[in-house]
Amino acid sequence: MRNIARRINRKQRSLVLIAGMVVATFAATMPATGSTPAGSVMTGGETGVEQPVTEKTAREALAAAKKVKRNQSVRGTRQVVPGRHVAGRPDATIALADLWNAKDALDGPNQVAARELLARPRAATQTCSHAVCVHYTPGKGGDKASVAYANQVRDVVTKVHNIYVKAGYRKPAADKSVTPGKVDIYLENLYDEGYYGYCAPETKVSKTAATAYCVLDNDYATSEYGSMNTPTENLRVTAAHEYFHAVQFAYDAGEDRWMMESTATWVEDEVYDSINDNRQYLAYGQLEDQRKPLDNSNVSNLGIYGNWIFFRYLSERFTRKRGDLPAVVLDVWNRAPSTHSTLAIRRALAARGTTLKAQYARFAAANLAPRKTYSEGRAYYAPVYDGRKALPAKRQTVSGKFTLKHLTYASQRLVPKKVGKGWKLRVKVDVARPNANAAVVSIFRTDGTRGVYYLKPNRDGIATKTIKGFSSKRIRKVEVTFVNASSNFKCGKGTAFSCRGVASPDKATHRWWAKTYR
Repeated sequence: MRNIARRINRKQRSLVLIAGMVVATFAATMPATGSTPAGSVMTGGETGVEQPVTEKTAREALAAAKKVKRNQSVRGTRQVVPGRHVAGRPDATIALADLWNAKDALDGPNQVAARELLARPRAATQTCSHAVCVHYTPGKGGDKASVAYANQVRDVVTKVHNIYVKAGYRKPAADKSVTPGKVDIYLENLYDEGYYGYCAPETKVSKTAATAYCVLDNDYATSEYGSMNTPTENLRVTAAHEYFHAVQFAYDAGEDRWMMESTATWVEDEVYDSINDNRQYLAYGQLEDQRKPLDNSNVSNLGIYGNWIFFRYLSERFTRKRGDLPAVVLDVWNRAPSTHSTLAIRRALAARGTTLKAQYARFAAANLAPRKTYSEGRAYYAPVYDGRKALPAKRQTVSGKFTLKHLTYASQRLVPKKVGKGWKLRVKVDVARPNANAAVVSIFRTDGTRGVYYLKPNRDGIATKTIKGFSSKRIRKVEVTFVNASSNFKCGKGTAFSCRGVASPDKATHRWWAKTYR
């Protein structure tokens, strides 16, 4: 789902975060994730044991879904700048998918309410291609759309469909009644509801998969959505994002929400590379906010969108393509129906002869130098660090520690201050549980080159790295990065993380020492 959120700079983050706080209360109680059928969640190990969704959780999902539907206009409550994220609006796709997964746990009257919320919009006519039908009411005003625009939507979504099919993705499961064999797209005025578009699962077709329909705006008018993108650009990236949700539902309508949104945001830029709309979310993902777990599905920080950068890292690291898209993300989704998000990623990487631990450490190092490590990195945010110490030309030892949650990282920056020739820097690290965690030393030289060293701790977690020529003329900075790559989960614990679980272990405390000498 794409909320209204356009080009948010760092000073504006706090305004956007207010919107997310509204959904924080239900994001941690998502009724189904990690390849579970409707009405159940996973718990314990890789395969898990099903547990029924409680009526309380289902009622919370129902309450969240009510916030995204009609008769809840946000005119007068949206922020002054057109196109910004609308405070108080939940994520529509997530809310509706959660309700769909939990609806069987509701009592009779609430099941009726759930069916009404999940029902398709109404439209007077349609225009179809071989893959999709666009439903709309011709005219102007309200939810009406022009015939020319409906045809444009049909052509754009059909192009997106063809790209995904050529890339090896499953076709969205089509309904068997309204337009048999085709995916239905509806046009409405979504601006009043605070969205660019959304999709909803509809009919179960396997243990994990479901059919879907999608809703897009009826014009993406500049007067409503702003001029940062043209109406056509907004249509294109929204279609790429939303239709990918329909594809995802054909795999697993109960998959972890962070992976749903992160990969849907990732694919926008793969299909329409020149629009770059997804860069606005980088401020909320681990490129900028590395202390929030990668798999955090709580949308209050928008990290589920910003962590598309992890899948960009994987797709630039493993460059083999199928069709026009990198194959690595396809391989992850092919594994999703039988497990949860993080384990699907681990298995896709294992098939490439590597591990999540190794690639997450490389991802953390890459984010310290986006200009050098990403194809479009010059347009990304500047790297961040957790601590900085200036080291003058004298013998000394400094130290510190980081306590990290699962799938997070932190960096300590060490900077030579007026240091001449002959000085050395010796870095020592104590990595907690080295089987799951890692440490990296990155040396940024004044000539613009960079050296990256992935340390190999001994069985006690100790590793060292000596940097000769630690002078201000040669070295600009040294980054000591710790990575908690823990990705084993005890599932079904009601969290907002992978398989609604708790990482085992979750937290790890790492220590470092840096000694200057000559």
